[in-house]
Amino acid sequence: MKTSLFQLLLAAALGMLAAGPALAQEQPSIRSSIEHAAAAASSEPSSDTSRHPLFWSGLALAAAGTMVAILGTTAFKSEETASGNAPKGSFQGCEALKSNPVYAANQCDVLKGPNPGIVWSGIGVASLGITLMALQRAHSSIEIGPGAVRVQHRIKF
Repeated sequence: MKTSLFQLLLAAALGMLAAGPALAQEQPSIRSSIEHAAAAASSEPSSDTSRHPLFWSGLALAAAGTMVAILGTTAFKSEETASGNAPKGSFQGCEALKSNPVYAANQCDVLKGPNPGIVWSGIGVASLGITLMALQRAHSSIEIGPGAVRVQHRIKF
């Protein structure tokens, strides 16, 4: 229950983080959008070096996802998985031995393994953030095909 509540709160926080910049922007009219698109199409490509808002949102998501994956391997460990070369069930066996006074001081928490749900959630959020960062410019693209992912960044000389 603790893990699922944490994942729910994390998903809500990341959703609000990602939706915040989109909801805070002014909604332009159709006429101004058409005028802006026409001006952009007729003008020379600018050499503007400022970062697109997707870059900063992607950076925040990548950092948050990385932190969640790290927490899933350190602070929020699972009793169902084992760490390192320890066999499955070693944590439960260690806990069962604590009833014996000889083994009462055992530190069994080191036998807990990473929480796969939290780790994979963090990896997914981090990769979403990296994708947003890569799509910051018009000359960047990501193509997903059968069995392959291609990231392209075109540089003009």
